[in-house]
Amino acid sequence: MSTERARTLATADARERLAAARTVLVRAIVGDRLGLVVCLGTLLAVGVTWRVGVFINDSYTLANALVALVDGSLVLDEAVYGSLEVPGVQVHDGRLYGRNYGQVALAVPLLWALRAATAVADPGLLFAAAWSLLALAFAVQVGRLTGRESLCASVGAVLALATFGINAALAEPIPARLLPLAALQFGTVLATAVVATTVYRLLTRMHDRRVGVAAAVVSVLATPVGFWAAIPKRHVTVTALLVGVVYAFYRSRSDAGADGRDTLLSPTGFRALAYALVGLCTWVHAGEAFVVFLALVAVDLPTAPSNDRRTLAVVGAAFAASLVPFFATNALISGDPIRPPRMLSEFAVPADRGAFGGASGGAGGDGGAATGGGSAPLLPPPLRAVVATAAERLGLLFGPFVAGAKSAVSDPESLYRTFVRAGYDGYIGARDNDQAINLSVLESAPVLAGVAALVAAGGRRAAVAVRGRGTGPGFGARLRRSVRTASTSPTAATDAFVALVAVLFTLVYIPRLPLFAQVTVRYLLPVYVLAVYALARQPWARRVLADHGRVALWSYLGGVLLGSQLIFVVVTVGSFGRGGAFQLHAVVGLAVGAVFAVSAVGSALDERFDSVTAVAGGLAAALGTNLALLSALVYFQYGPYALPVVDWLADLLASA
Repeated sequence: MSTERARTLATADARERLAAARTVLVRAIVGDRLGLVVCLGTLLAVGVTWRVGVFINDSYTLANALVALVDGSLVLDEAVYGSLEVPGVQVHDGRLYGRNYGQVALAVPLLWALRAATAVADPGLLFAAAWSLLALAFAVQVGRLTGRESLCASVGAVLALATFGINAALAEPIPARLLPLAALQFGTVLATAVVATTVYRLLTRMHDRRVGVAAAVVSVLATPVGFWAAIPKRHVTVTALLVGVVYAFYRSRSDAGADGRDTLLSPTGFRALAYALVGLCTWVHAGEAFVVFLALVAVDLPTAPSNDRRTLAVVGAAFAASLVPFFATNALISGDPIRPPRMLSEFAVPADRGAFGGASGGAGGDGGAATGGGSAPLLPPPLRAVVATAAERLGLLFGPFVAGAKSAVSDPESLYRTFVRAGYDGYIGARDNDQAINLSVLESAPVLAGVAALVAAGGRRAAVAVRGRGTGPGFGARLRRSVRTASTSPTAATDAFVALVAVLFTLVYIPRLPLFAQVTVRYLLPVYVLAVYALARQPWARRVLADHGRVALWSYLGGVLLGSQLIFVVVTVGSFGRGGAFQLHAVVGLAVGAVFAVSAVGSALDERFDSVTAVAGGLAAALGTNLALLSALVYFQYGPYALPVVDWLADLLASA
């Protein structure tokens, strides 16, 4: 064989290996080519609204913790950003520490990468170049999906060059001291892309690609996930991990697919992955991770295909390994591996914060179980101390759920103001410059009003069951039948897990809601995405999407392109302040959401309502996008935009 032919064969073999590795990588991260398009589109959309700066003072804590961690220390010795007297700074033995170290640790390699890249280019040009390259990659992938690769690649290249040229002409230097903040924000931006792609992968496997794409777009662009995407709070990161747990849980009970090629992990491997993601979530926020863990164990063990020793050993080993960073961090800070920084004393304690990171009166308030002196007086003192400690820990763990259940029953007004109409509150307004900018769940995401159709669908099923079987089986029989169904149906088991997580999350936080300075109900951000899942799982929603998908799409696009301009004109002409603008969003959102809820109930009962539901659903989703878009461009401007052209546009709108 000649040397030239050997080189040709070697080159071809290397290309095949590279292509195979690329295929495996794409399948592992985004699922397929359409998942890659969803991921790239999410990054492009979030990049438009990305501002490099501090939106909420908790970010000072995370940024200072990141700087300290990069320098090799967990202790906050100096306030590189803002002050150390801000929410989130914890104190132990006279030393100051941060929190959410899982989120901070994720930002460390991102900060290294940003510093390496900005060694040869200004951050402003770097972000503009990265966005243009993403736009080109997006166009190429869309071309390959549609069979118009050459046309899409050409158009994408022209647009990418044009946008980079405009951004380069308008670019102003971004201070290098902002890079740690940018790294933290980059971490939440990536988490947002994970949310979109994982929702797409989950619902594509359950149903089809159309449902998967629609659910991914709604999850990010029609809910406050898009609002918080570039703000370095924990909520988007926790949401991404939770959605990953849901996906891994479903895959642990489903087969490899019709083509039989998806063999990256076995069902046991996916089950172990679900618990491992819970462990990583613990490193970010232990309280919320416990909520997910409790729901996972409650649904997983009774419905698992197998609970043999080998399977449980694999799952337990994965979970234990994932908890190592959490235990190590806690041990280095407080000497107690199971005591996270949030359970330490706060250096600056706001009046409205509690043990789970919310308002007082929840996890750190009256919800705890019995502690200390009154427990088991007949026991010897050493045993009594052990019992008291155990009771105290159990109270910290399970007390919030009891408190939440009591609050939901005893204070329905707070429940209403959290989910339906937040309105104006004098206590909040006094701390918000008399502006009511805290929106409820439905005010910030009107598309979730469609979940109301669950009541109609459930009522119809119950009526059919009663007509078919008289009074029907008792509660115990129905429970056993539900467990058997969940054991044999991956979708039923996943539905049960999602429902339980949503309920537990709500119970944990409802005693302290509505809360000052949320803008949206950010503590329930994971519940927004779980509600989108519930919406996508409804047969009427999938039917509307299949039969009237174009109507819904054009309604959404019209609602964004025309609706956002209309809202901006009304706000500008009416000289609305920020509070007035948010109340306009609230009122319009509730009105459109109510129409969507009624039409969705109608579609659940009769398909003749489907065309109206498609229009109402598209407009409801558009209002959620408009809130995030106008918040980024008009209502909140707190730092330089990642894209200079957006900075120019925001200044232009501000002068209108």
